[in-house]
Amino acid sequence: MDCSDQRLVAELLESEPALLSSLDFGPRVAQGMGDGPSLLIGDQSEIALLASAQGSRLDYRMALLAKPGDCVLVRQQVPDFEAYLANILGQEDVIYLHGRSDDVRPVIQQASTTPKLLETLADTAQRSGGMTLKPYLTTGHSWRLAQTLSEATKCCIHVCGPSPRLAKRVNDKLWFGQVARRILGNHATPPTRAAYGPAAAAGLVKRISKAGNEVVVKVPDSAGSAGNLRLESATVREKSLNELRQFLLHRLHAFGWQDKYPILVGIWDENVTCSPSAQIWVPHVKDGPPVVEGIFEQRVRDSMAAFVGAARSTLPQALQSRMSAEASRIASIFQRLGYFGRCSLDAVIVRAADWADEIHWIECNGRWGGVSIPMTVAGALYARQPAPAISIVQELRSGSQMQTKELLRRLGDILFRVGHDKEGIVVMSPPEDYNGARINLLSLSQTQVGSDEILNEAMRRVQE
Repeated sequence: MDCSDQRLVAELLESEPALLSSLDFGPRVAQGMGDGPSLLIGDQSEIALLASAQGSRLDYRMALLAKPGDCVLVRQQVPDFEAYLANILGQEDVIYLHGRSDDVRPVIQQASTTPKLLETLADTAQRSGGMTLKPYLTTGHSWRLAQTLSEATKCCIHVCGPSPRLAKRVNDKLWFGQVARRILGNHATPPTRAAYGPAAAAGLVKRISKAGNEVVVKVPDSAGSAGNLRLESATVREKSLNELRQFLLHRLHAFGWQDKYPILVGIWDENVTCSPSAQIWVPHVKDGPPVVEGIFEQRVRDSMAAFVGAARSTLPQALQSRMSAEASRIASIFQRLGYFGRCSLDAVIVRAADWADEIHWIECNGRWGGVSIPMTVAGALYARQPAPAISIVQELRSGSQMQTKELLRRLGDILFRVGHDKEGIVVMSPPEDYNGARINLLSLSQTQVGSDEILNEAMRRVQE
């Protein structure tokens, strides 16, 4: 780490000491991964504007990371999917626990106040002399559950994730953009500003609309495109400031936003050729620098956006190397601030006027995600073998509902079977039985062409 990056770390810690001090949850709670079983929690409901995650089955994705002896905590149990994991993917000796689907609280918070769940977790930890919590998103609820378990068992409970304060910061698009620009320069992100009230937001949108064809307003602590409002500059210019202020409030409230400022206002990049992400593992400082485990590209396979996925990047190697180097530098700053665990950095590749490729970093996902989970699962399924090519379908909406048994029946002979196959489809979560089917699939093969062909066949069968 060079001197300028060291100065930045010192400044950030001086201005916000809680980035490190908020790790203190007692003498038997530690950051990292310890001996004994893990508790995997895939709940997404603590992400801003993702209240719909309370009805989601995507929390089962983390179950595919479970090893013998581990526990998996979900909001609502789906026995047929658990049978698939055991019988087709060879998962053994995993304990499934569930909260209450009618309880709107995060399931990890439910676990902290449900005697039966606490007793099961405490018994499991005590038998092994410890436990590691592996949440999809690490928050204060994760650390408080670790504290409760440590006090009940007198065992060391580890948390695989950052401190609550640092998790909040890295997942904030405004904070991330400021840090990225400090590290890499002002051109590291699209032009963005913070608005601290409705009138300020309207004024910024008006001003920024003069610099590009589209403006974006974002709720900075939400995930992905949730909370993103894209506006054509021509439409903005037609409205008075008062009309624009009312329009913005109406549209943001429709997302579920609750008047929390600041919000982000920026230019929506034009001439975007690709939307890649860097998938990163951040170890403790003593264990070495952050590791960029892969560069992936988002794939939109249907002009009607019927489903969206991802695959390993086909960008020129020189550009991928640039991305990896910049992502590593950003992640190294986070590491020095106390970050540990999984994260990904999302970017867009912009074709400049001189045809050069520019990297604009958009956000950090300081958590597990729709690419990192299947990427890690693929590596585990191919243990001691060359890493396969993979294709991921993150979501599909079809016109009819579908249960787990029916999905498995349709996929049939192309399902990946541990110990028997070198390619096939892995079902990452149960299909959801409301508003049509929502499907999450991972395709594995030795080549990208083969992986895509298997995925196309799977989607054909699903849509029959």
